[in-house]
Amino acid sequence: FLMDEPLSNLDAKLRVQTRTQIASLQRRLGVTTVYVTHDQTEALTMGDRIAVLKDGVLQQVGTPRDLYEAPKNVFVAGFIGSPAMNLFPADLTDAGVKFGSQIVNLDRSIVSAATGTSVTVGVRPEDVIVSTTQGQGLEVTVDLVEELGADGYLYGHSEVEGRRNDIVARVDGRLHPTAGDTVYLTPQPGHLHVFDVESGERIGNLAVVH
Repeated sequence: FLMDEPLSNLDAKLRVQTRTQIASLQRRLGVTTVYVTHDQTEALTMGDRIAVLKDGVLQQVGTPRDLYEAPKNVFVAGFIGSPAMNLFPADLTDAGVKFGSQIVNLDRSIVSAATGTSVTVGVRPEDVIVSTTQGQGLEVTVDLVEELGADGYLYGHSEVEGRRNDIVARVDGRLHPTAGDTVYLTPQPGHLHVFDVESGERIGNLAVVH
């Protein structure tokens, strides 16, 4: 089967119901199906393998887990996942990379593979540790917190290399900072992604953090 954006004209609730029905039917029939969509949620929930294209050029092919955990470049990193991965510039050091006031240690192969003195780092909102006590990490001013029941999303901004960067972090939906607060963010061990500034390509096969 070939399906080209079959759910694009449905309302949100019906889209969720229909996509689960299509996925269940396809698996029951065992028929190879190509499904075209601009909705990354549909791709992640329905696909066994995903091909991501940009301007007609293939960026990456893999399982949903492959694309989520090891995006090949900044385009895939920003496209897969909701909210999108946080991406911002960071300076390299001999041991790793600066994440605000913290030095995050990287595998030596990642440091040596970098072509310049800075890289683009990425961390997903769900892989950020949020602290309200002053300490090491990226200092962020809270702009808004969206409450979604058990979970919430903190939207804030930070100054990185003199440039404002918007940051999103997942927080507890009941106990969380409020607008105007200052928080400090650090990446969970093993969940910092590193990309080349010029090419946007991933550096290293894994997000190795100690």
